[in-house]
Amino acid sequence: MTSIRLRLFAILAVVTALVWGAAVVWVEVHTRHEVQRVLDRRLMESARMVSSLMRTGEMTPVANPALPGPVPAYERQLSCQIWTMNGELIARSQNAPAESLAPDEDGFSERVIQGELWRVYTVNVPEGGYRVMVGDSLTIREHLVSSVVAGLLGPAALGLAALGVLIWWSVGAGLRPVRQMTRILTERDADDLSPIGVAPGGSDLQPFVQSLDALMDRVRAARLRETEFTAAAAHELRTPLAGLRIQAQIAAATADEQTRRHALEQIQVSVDRTARLVAGLLALAREDVTAIDDRAKRWTGLAAPFQAQGPEPRLEAPQGGIEVFAEPDRFNLVAANIMANAQQFARSRIRVSVEGEGPSAVIAIDDDGPGVAAADLERLGQRFFRPAGSPGGGSGLGLSIVASAMKAHGGEVRFVPSRLGGLRVELRGLPVRARTEHS
Repeated sequence: MTSIRLRLFAILAVVTALVWGAAVVWVEVHTRHEVQRVLDRRLMESARMVSSLMRTGEMTPVANPALPGPVPAYERQLSCQIWTMNGELIARSQNAPAESLAPDEDGFSERVIQGELWRVYTVNVPEGGYRVMVGDSLTIREHLVSSVVAGLLGPAALGLAALGVLIWWSVGAGLRPVRQMTRILTERDADDLSPIGVAPGGSDLQPFVQSLDALMDRVRAARLRETEFTAAAAHELRTPLAGLRIQAQIAAATADEQTRRHALEQIQVSVDRTARLVAGLLALAREDVTAIDDRAKRWTGLAAPFQAQGPEPRLEAPQGGIEVFAEPDRFNLVAANIMANAQQFARSRIRVSVEGEGPSAVIAIDDDGPGVAAADLERLGQRFFRPAGSPGGGSGLGLSIVASAMKAHGGEVRFVPSRLGGLRVELRGLPVRARTEHS
């Protein structure tokens, strides 16, 4: 069932039918009970009235009185018998059976007479020497009750059908704003990523519209980043490629061996720079599109990834007593880029420390370099951004890769001034624990 309207109609129709059916059943049971009670009360009052008239002598019993003309069945429903206390029938109404309608006891009773079930109320009058029995056939009574109940169920069925039509119309009217929103999105140009704004039809669609506007904002930002990334990558690649071409032209045109050798060395430098740039672009692309599955993470010793390359600067790191829960290869890439950046700027000291434990722990990397200007701290981690005074040869992608990898891990990276005088890089959101004997 793919139609929302049809699905809502089916749900509302089923619920309404259940509620309506329960109400109809209750009305049927209640009505049947009340009609039976009223008819029993009529039997009782009729028997007492006849016995009262007999005592006052206002009525002379006549056996089988003739009734003028045809009489409807419901008007002949009650049958009355008057018996002596000795069991002699002295009077009965028209169509009343000759056989006694009930036993001799007072009150209600039921008896089968000639294959038909009767409900009878008996009044004994010992002082008058007679008893009065008034009864009706339960077959006729049931027919009467069924007619009353059918009179109630017929309008109920028509009302249910009318309610179904109204539900179908109401669901369609309620979904009209959704159809309007669909038309707006269908007619919208693919390049139009501006916010949709207020949804037609009320506040119920506001969360949907706000989420859609937020999605468009993210798509617009992603497209802007893609455009900037493409432009910056083209610019970064153009520089070494231009250098390659110039140095190749110099090497080809010069007859001086020293000049040719210098040109070839510059070509090698440009190739290395281009290779680092391409490697950085590939690593950044992987970090952007590949989420890290928790199943790929494991507890890894923290000291090894932060070992310095070479004797200087001096590295102060935990001595293998700390573990971090991360994807090993990608965390090693994070550590390698941070350490490469720190080694570029540090004078003599790099310190790796861990503050706290568990998911709220902070892994901090401090260096005693010249630091980064306050205006540039907020831009660290942006692609191809290099602060003023950065050594040549860098591409500005190392810290961007760190930021993307930490985001893929569900964490974040912060750049703040270090107490050592240089830059402090904080890795947050990675679970950290002390190494145990069994780790």
